[in-house]
Amino acid sequence: MSDKINQRVKQVKELLEQAKQKANEGSFAYKLTANSLQCHVNELAQIELTSKLSPAFEMLDFRIKAPSLKTGSAPLSLVSKLTEEVRKTLGYAALRLLQGGMNRKRVPKDLYTELDLRLEGILPGSSRFIVSAAANRDLLNDGLSKGAIERVFSVLASSGEGQAFLNSVNDLGPSGSKSLREFLKVIRSYDAELEFTWTYAGEEIWRWNGNREVMDSVTSALEVTEIVEEEKVMLHGKIELLSKREKIDLRSHEGNLIRVLYPKRLLPIVSELHLEQEVTLHCQVTETENPITGESSIFYELLEMKR
Repeated sequence: MSDKINQRVKQVKELLEQAKQKANEGSFAYKLTANSLQCHVNELAQIELTSKLSPAFEMLDFRIKAPSLKTGSAPLSLVSKLTEEVRKTLGYAALRLLQGGMNRKRVPKDLYTELDLRLEGILPGSSRFIVSAAANRDLLNDGLSKGAIERVFSVLASSGEGQAFLNSVNDLGPSGSKSLREFLKVIRSYDAELEFTWTYAGEEIWRWNGNREVMDSVTSALEVTEIVEEEKVMLHGKIELLSKREKIDLRSHEGNLIRVLYPKRLLPIVSELHLEQEVTLHCQVTETENPITGESSIFYELLEMKR
């Protein structure tokens, strides 16, 4: 497939050079032809980029739309800032997913190695940054990169409002939320809008359209929302729900249903539990508050099982 595309690109580029020469001589018809051929070259570049990628990769397409970026080129400062904030956001999201905790300030090098984040290309329209992450999905179609990306999209999809925003920010954690906020602020500094698409194995998983109003809303909410660690508590009760997706529903002895989150590092321990089992869970309590909407919520995160 790649050889055929490369051959086709070569043919179209030859036709494009001929059309450009005629257009420069004043031919309006050839000017239109040159524009059409240039679009075709861009489409072939996208096909070539996609064709060399397999289910081993999660693909992220950041399309940044702004008058200053219509040519498809982008300032190096923009490229470096955006890619660094994407790297940190996904790194912190993966760290929170694996290890839990709120105050981790550094993503280990081996975790970045596992994510294997790469800038695959920069394409026109206005400017499109294609980033890949190693999928490494298991038999249940779950993976570290997938989980980290889901947490980022969940924050964006909430539009900075409601319980969905509080839940997603708590899942992403303070450091990941800060990096995501800085990413959005860079785009806003160019008076741009963002179309963010996630694909896997050629299928679109999630698309987020960030117009200026939505980006302002999410950025402002991230700017002021606080995640505060409260006390550590012992919860006693009976398990009503076990989820591989980092959640336990516990019915306390007082009759309250409490949702407890747990990091992937505790999955081997949690997998030994069963429904209706009486347990004692040592948990960290956190409160997430959005001053803009006046909403707040309490979350419980599992630290360890007590025997």
